[in-house]
Amino acid sequence: MKINPSKVTFSSIVGIGQKVTKAEKETGEEYLHLNRGVNAVTNIDLSEVIKNIDPNTKEYQVYAPNLGMEKLRRSIVKEYFPSESTDEFTNVTIMPGGMPGLDLIIQTLNVDNIIFPKFYWGSYSKMATIRGKSFSFYDELSNLDESLLNHNTCVFICDPNNPTGVKLDDEVLYRQIQRLNSTGVTIIFDSPYRKLFKYDIDLFDGIGNMSNVIVCESFSKSLGISGARLGFVWCNNKEFNAELNIRILYEFNGVCSISQLLVNELLTTNVGKTAVNNFRGKTTLDIFKNIDYLYDNGLLVKEIYGDSKPRGMFAIINMGEDFLFKNKIGAVGLDKFVHHDKDMYSSYSRICLSVPHDKFVKFFDNILKSVK
Repeated sequence: MKINPSKVTFSSIVGIGQKVTKAEKETGEEYLHLNRGVNAVTNIDLSEVIKNIDPNTKEYQVYAPNLGMEKLRRSIVKEYFPSESTDEFTNVTIMPGGMPGLDLIIQTLNVDNIIFPKFYWGSYSKMATIRGKSFSFYDELSNLDESLLNHNTCVFICDPNNPTGVKLDDEVLYRQIQRLNSTGVTIIFDSPYRKLFKYDIDLFDGIGNMSNVIVCESFSKSLGISGARLGFVWCNNKEFNAELNIRILYEFNGVCSISQLLVNELLTTNVGKTAVNNFRGKTTLDIFKNIDYLYDNGLLVKEIYGDSKPRGMFAIINMGEDFLFKNKIGAVGLDKFVHHDKDMYSSYSRICLSVPHDKFVKFFDNILKSVK
């Protein structure tokens, strides 16, 4: 059988997760799963929300429209882009999660080069490789040379960053995106962690009307429902949206109706909003406690944070992946999130902070006691 090789390796994050799960089964001991990118402080309570969804309807049981349910797309505009008229729902395309959305964007854009941040989610470059796109990297948005940016280039922005959790001030971020937009470069704003936290301005709304911006969003992190596999792409370029509409038809033939009904309830109803607020409140409280613990115990990498702290759901700590695994903590080496200097960064690890604070402290206290 002849195949077209992808020319990329299997996800390191998935592989490490399998390794941790296997170790738990073989030893019967608990491991702390910080290798994953999912919220695990608490589940979102959907018990009241699902009572509003009738499974005995065509809306539930039949294909949703190719671009997604109109009522959900209108709800997304109201939630993410409130200064826009809800008639602009045609700028929203529902996706089966963030990764498929990013892959379809990469397929659709006719660009010569994609520029990723220096510290980046490894799947970015793997998707680009599979789709035959060349790519390079930038240290900071402010250092991007405008003379090298045009319609043949695409810039990825992830803020708060995965893997570092570093976040730019919203006003600074908005001005940088505005500056880049004026060059004609396409900007992909992939920030699925943003809605989990409360920041100063509604950045989605601010950048949503920029002509060269594409927003790719997932509900996995912000609503705690990664299993629903749902997200969306926003763009006000009609030509791009028309091509995306064609590609989503032949790639997915529409997106799960049940997931769309669930998300719409969470975004629009009182019981849904209450469930979301409770989930976000409990989750972010423990995330920030975990950040403070790392800071107070000198575990954050100074080279990355200086005297500041991460502000997302990930952090980089000064312990290696293998060392943490020996101490029953699943983590991913920082070398998996950079394209250069992998040996230098392999002594650090990315960890997910979204786990119960007491459990987080228990595992790391054991490490700190053993090295004293």
